[in-house]
Amino acid sequence: MSEVIARIPHYQHLYETLRQQLLQGVYEVGSLLPSEKELQQAYNLTQPTVRQALSMLAEEGFIKKFQGKGSIVQPVPIGLGMLSIQPHHTDQLVDAAAIRTEIVQKPILKVFPADFLFVSAQPQRPYYYFERLRFVNNEVIFFEKIALPAEEVPQFHKLKLENKSLFDTLRKRYSIIVKRGEEKVWATLADEALSRMMQIKPNTPVLRLEKCIETNRPHLNIYSSLYACTDKYLLKGRF
Repeated sequence: MSEVIARIPHYQHLYETLRQQLLQGVYEVGSLLPSEKELQQAYNLTQPTVRQALSMLAEEGFIKKFQGKGSIVQPVPIGLGMLSIQPHHTDQLVDAAAIRTEIVQKPILKVFPADFLFVSAQPQRPYYYFERLRFVNNEVIFFEKIALPAEEVPQFHKLKLENKSLFDTLRKRYSIIVKRGEEKVWATLADEALSRMMQIKPNTPVLRLEKCIETNRPHLNIYSSLYACTDKYLLKGRF
């Protein structure tokens, strides 16, 4: 099924443009962004549109807005729950070309999963639920189950999710920004079903991470249940 084609609002286009510039270091930390008037003129936008884009950057921590002074560039904010894979030996690197993500269960509508540790305040509302595997050199490193409220992400089931960042997809497609969250981690043994999914022997020790991730929308939390093999690779995250 083809990916959803949506017109990007002007404020989001400006937000994405400035966000990429900030990530690339176009503006130094501590310096001022162009003023609202300068941005209006440069991008031929209205003042409310510019202010909405700047508010999103401030909400995500890229800038701080000061009345009468402008928008001051902040250090690149630390991502929430952005897991990367790293070998146990720091002198080794993982070739990005060797990493791939496979969607083993495409997004479907269902009630909130009963086996998730964190419980939704509205478990009977419809959720988009999907599952994915992350491979390194065709070896499964983690298996993840994800649920998010369906009414907040219309047509989510039509998006292509293979080898893409979920958070980037949500931000670009729906203007959803990850804010904060809670995580619980413990070691467990893979049962028969999990061992088949992760291509490991039954009772192999795996790491389980349960997350409840808050966003800029008060009624949208992202829930994740992740299992990881850490015998060869460790999971590295920034919070």
